[in-house]
Amino acid sequence: MEVYAGVTFKSKNGPATCKMHLFDYDNDVRILEIAKSNVYYTGVYDLILFALRDVAELMKLDGFKTGHVIFNPSYGDRHGTISDLITLYTRLSVQLQTECKGSVISIYSGSYELLSCIKMQTKSKCKLHNGTLNCMLKTCQITAHRKAVITESHKMVAPEFLNRLRKNIKKFEKWAKKQDIECYRLYYADLPDYNVAIDRYKNYIIIQEYAAPRTISKKTARCRLLDIVRASIAVTGVNANNIILKKREKQKGANQYQKLSEAKRFMNVMEYGVKLEVNLQDYIDTGLFLDHRNIRKMLGEKAAGKKFLNLFAYTGAATVHAATGGAKSTTTVDMSKTYLAWAERNMQLNHKVGHQHQYIQTDCLKWLSMASGQYDLIFINPPTFSNSKRMEDTFDVQRDYLKVMVALKRLLRVNGEIVFSNNKRNFKIDLEKLNEIGLFAKNITKGLIPLDFERNKYINNCWLMTHMKVHDLSVL
Repeated sequence: MEVYAGVTFKSKNGPATCKMHLFDYDNDVRILEIAKSNVYYTGVYDLILFALRDVAELMKLDGFKTGHVIFNPSYGDRHGTISDLITLYTRLSVQLQTECKGSVISIYSGSYELLSCIKMQTKSKCKLHNGTLNCMLKTCQITAHRKAVITESHKMVAPEFLNRLRKNIKKFEKWAKKQDIECYRLYYADLPDYNVAIDRYKNYIIIQEYAAPRTISKKTARCRLLDIVRASIAVTGVNANNIILKKREKQKGANQYQKLSEAKRFMNVMEYGVKLEVNLQDYIDTGLFLDHRNIRKMLGEKAAGKKFLNLFAYTGAATVHAATGGAKSTTTVDMSKTYLAWAERNMQLNHKVGHQHQYIQTDCLKWLSMASGQYDLIFINPPTFSNSKRMEDTFDVQRDYLKVMVALKRLLRVNGEIVFSNNKRNFKIDLEKLNEIGLFAKNITKGLIPLDFERNKYINNCWLMTHMKVHDLSVL
C-alpha cells in the first residue's frame, strides 16, 4: 500500500523535486469517489493512493516513518451518537500515538469537547469556520519515543469518579475470578454527577449512560461522559477499541426491540462453570442479565433429576444452568425466534442436546392457558410491562401476576417449586390472595442479590412458591 511520488516544482532558482508518500483514506465509498473526482483534474491523481479504510483499523503504513497526518473526523450527531464519537476520538488518540511516532498530527473538528480526547502534545490551535459552524484545527506533535498510553493528565480527569472506579475494581476483580465469573458490574451511579452503569465482559467495558435531568445542560452531560470514558480506559487498562457505549432511555412501541446494528458480534463468557453466548454491540441488552446471576446458580442447584420449565426465557441462560445442574428435562418458552435460537446455541455450547430439551416459540401467556403436563421446577421472569403486537393483550406484572400464578399452579407437581422474579420497583405481592389460590410464597430476594449489585438492592424481586398444602404439612 505504498505510493512513491516525485513532484517537481518551478522556482526562480530552477526546478526543485520533492519526494513524498501521499495517502487518502475514508471508510465511505461514496466520499472516496468524490475525492478521486476532485483530484483527477488537478494533474496529481497518480501521486495519491486512495484506499477504503476505517480509522478504527488504522495500521502502520508501509514505508511510513514520519510525516504530517491530517484528520477531519465526524463531530456531530448527524454522523453518530455522542457515545460513538467519544469512543472514536479516544481510540484515535491511542492509535496515532502507536502508529505515527515522530509525526505531526492535525485534527479538524467542530467539537472542542471531543478534541480534548486527543491527549497529545499540542503545537498550535487555530479557530476556523466550516460554513456557519465554529471549528478548530488542533495540531499536535508525537515524539519518536512516545508510549501508546493515555497521558498523565488523565489523573486529573474526574478524580472522584476515577478513585471510586479504582476502589470498585479492587473489590470485584479478585472476587469474580474466584467465582469463575467473566462478566460483572463495576459501577452503578455511585456518584450523582456520573449517572452511568459500567459492566465488564472479559476484556470489554460497556458504559451505559442514563438520561441526564433537564437541569443539566447537554454540554455538561457530554463533558461528564467524556470524563467517564477517559477515566475508564485509564483505570481498567482496557483497549480503547473495546469500550462500548450505550444510552439507556425509555422506549415506546417497537423501538424497545430495535437492533443497534447487524454486525452479529457474539462472544462466549463463563459464569459459575457454565458457558454462555453474549452480544455486546448489536442490542441494548447483551443476552445475559447480570443481576440474575445468583438466581440462575440457585436454579442449577435445585434442578437435579427434575423437569424444568423456563417462561419468558430470553436467551435461555437459566435453562442452561438447570440442564448443567442435572435437570431430567427442560422446556424453554419465549415469543422471540431470535432469543430461542440463542437459547439453543447456549445449550449446545454446554453439550446439552436431545429430545428432552424442548424450545417453544409462542406468547407465554397464551401457552400457559393451554399447556398440560407437570413440572418440578418452574422459573418465570416476566417483563414489567409488554404491549407487543404478537400478544393478544397487554401485560402488566403488578396487575396480572395472580392470573399467571393460577395457571402455573396447575402445572406444578405436588412437591414442586416456582421461582418468580421480576424487575418492577416497589412490586407488591398479596400473600393472602396467593394462599386463597393454594400457593405459599416466601420472599428470597435478599439472599440472591449479587455482590456487584448490592448498591441497588431493589434491582429485582424474587419469590419461592410451593403448594399451600405442602407448606402446611412442612410446618406440622
